[in-house]
Amino acid sequence: MLSAIVPLLRCPLCGGAFSRQAGSLVCPNRHTYDIARQGYVNFVPGKRDPFYTKALFESRAKVFEAGVYAPVVQRLGHAIDRFVTAPAPVLLDAGCGEGYYTRSVCPDRAMTRIGFDLSKDAVRLAARSAPDAAFFAADLARIPLQGGVADVLLDIFTPANYAEFARVLAPGGVIMKLAPRSGYLRELRALAGDQLRHRDYGGGDDVSRWAHEKMNVVAEEAIAYTLRVTPEIAAHLARMTPMLAGVDVGRLDLSALREITIDETLYIGTVK
Repeated sequence: MLSAIVPLLRCPLCGGAFSRQAGSLVCPNRHTYDIARQGYVNFVPGKRDPFYTKALFESRAKVFEAGVYAPVVQRLGHAIDRFVTAPAPVLLDAGCGEGYYTRSVCPDRAMTRIGFDLSKDAVRLAARSAPDAAFFAADLARIPLQGGVADVLLDIFTPANYAEFARVLAPGGVIMKLAPRSGYLRELRALAGDQLRHRDYGGGDDVSRWAHEKMNVVAEEAIAYTLRVTPEIAAHLARMTPMLAGVDVGRLDLSALREITIDETLYIGTVK
C-alpha cells in the first residue's frame, strides 16, 4: 500500500517529493525517513504526548471492538456516500489513533485510505490492523501530503488546522468533523465528580463556532445514543478518554456502570 501512495507524499521539512530508496523515503534535499517493518513511516521522530500512550490506544481498540462507536461509523459512511462523489476517493484521517475509522468507514467502497497521528504507538497499531491502508506519525501542522490530493478528510475529536486541511484537500474535497457535545460520556464524568478539571463540559460550543467560521458547513447532524456496556468496557472507556485526563481512574467505582452515552455533532463542509 505504501508504494502506491508515495507520489501523494511530500517532505514535511522542505515540501519536496519523495522517492522510495530501499527501506526509506528520501526527498531531493536528502531528508530521509525509514519505513518501519510494520509499513508505517515516522515523520516526527522524538515527539511524544505523555497522555497518549500505547495502553490508551489499546483500550480504544477494545472499546471499538465492542461496537460502542459502530453507529458513528455508520453515519460517517452515509455522509461519505452522500457528499463524496469521486469514484475511488482518497480518504485522509487526521488524528487517526489506532486506525478504527480509517479502516471501518465504507468498507465496500474502493478508497485510498491514509491515516496519521502524532503517536508512533498509535500508527504502529493501525498499520498492524489495516494492511490495506497507509499510516504515518505526523504533525497536524505539517501534513506530509502533496496539495490537493484528499477527497475527504476525517477530523474526529482532533484539533483542526484548517489552513493545512485547505492545502491537502482536492477541489470540492469535504471535511467531516466530529466533536463531542455536552452529554458525551456523561456517566463517566458523573463518576469522576470533583476529580474533573471541568465539571461542565461546553467544548462543543467553541468547536461549532470555529467550524462555522472556517468551513462552508453544508450539513450538521447530531449523533446521540445510549448503549449498554460491561464494567470491563467502561474501564477501557475511562482509560481512553481525554475528558478524564488527570483523574485517578483506579478510584472510580465502575462496577455498577451499565450504560454510556455518546453525544456528538458531525459537521460536513468545505474549507472557506
